[in-house]
Amino acid sequence: MGKNKIRKSLIRCVGNVAWHKLLLKNTNKSESKNRLETEILEYGFNALEKAQDFNWNNEDKKIIKEKALERLQNLSQNYEDVSYKLEDAKKIIKETIEDLMG
Repeated sequence: MGKNKIRKSLIRCVGNVAWHKLLLKNTNKSESKNRLETEILEYGFNALEKAQDFNWNNEDKKIIKEKALERLQNLSQNYEDVSYKLEDAKKIIKETIEDLMG
């Protein structure tokens, strides 16, 4: 796969990881926590594998951050009962990218 295709896949994975982390942070349902943790690990592992295929410069990371935030916001539309702070979402996405891509 080319770098652009991998970047699109990374955007999906990073957005999914961040969304699941926000859900885990904000859930009141203890029965959901195990499933959310598993999803975070799965998406994170997939993203880590893909991230190692290429070197990622600051511009790539910026694009991934912006698009992953859009992804997270789109995912959140399906969960009207979940509220979160935009700053929390941005922080989680930034941390996720740093963990995956250095």
